[in-house]
Amino acid sequence: RNSQHLSAKRSAFVCAFLLAAITVDGFQSFRAPLASSSIRSARATQLSSRPRVRGGTQSIGTIKMVVSPRVESEEPSESIVEGPFEGEFGTWFVYKHDAAEVLTYRASLLVAALSVASGAALASFPSLLSTPPPPAWSFDVCAGLFLASFGVSLSTIHIYMKPLHDMLKVLWTSGVVGALAVIAADPSHSLVLSTVQHPVQLLGSGWVFVALTGLFFKEFACFQRWEASALFALVPIITGGHFLGLLDSGAEGAMLDALALVFSFFAVRKFSQPLKADIGDKTVFEFLAQREAEAEAEAAAQQN
Repeated sequence: RNSQHLSAKRSAFVCAFLLAAITVDGFQSFRAPLASSSIRSARATQLSSRPRVRGGTQSIGTIKMVVSPRVESEEPSESIVEGPFEGEFGTWFVYKHDAAEVLTYRASLLVAALSVASGAALASFPSLLSTPPPPAWSFDVCAGLFLASFGVSLSTIHIYMKPLHDMLKVLWTSGVVGALAVIAADPSHSLVLSTVQHPVQLLGSGWVFVALTGLFFKEFACFQRWEASALFALVPIITGGHFLGLLDSGAEGAMLDALALVFSFFAVRKFSQPLKADIGDKTVFEFLAQREAEAEAEAAAQQN
């Protein structure tokens, strides 16, 4: 009876959460056409008042950037997938290798989401179906798939700020190393079981969830989608609540179910976006790369 009561509480929490999310999504969908038209109008005014650069050198503060008439124009035209697009420093295109990278990013996010959903489903089976608990290794398989696929996501994501991108990679690497240390040190050699029973183990593997929170923050900052903001809140609440012992098993299970559902919805919905959305302005990436190269060259010249 107690397990059925916990299952009912989890189901009620998840349903209420999803109902609120759908309501927010509907409001944003209603508001989106008005907002997008205002943005297009403002952007058109900005472009009409800005000098058009089709070649030569453009100055940004004290930094000069050589701007070509077409970004990556040396690529064969048959490799173009989308474009042309007007960037901050010129025109750019989406090529086949760009599309492959974006699709890899989205597919790896989907695998990570399904791994979390599979783990949540395995945890729910005993109370929902009155079955014995699944073996510990089944949870570790889900965890391994999540760690690997999330690592692919971080290697293919496009972020303008290279230090932030590098920090997310370092956090993921630290979490993976910590997870391996937990598996080696724990008598059961089970990452998930050991972390559930001993929340302090999150000091080893929990850095992965810090990186995951950073990815959701980036997604919300770029696209303002409710599912990204919900995930940005859910991940630290679940991991921090478990680490500090603030959540009972019912609340923790309900939040884990909500995380699995929203993460899966988020990953599937990524495929509805245009390819250029996950690429960003390629001319800005070129500008930042050139600025970094100039800074390195200047530092090398000063040393000599």
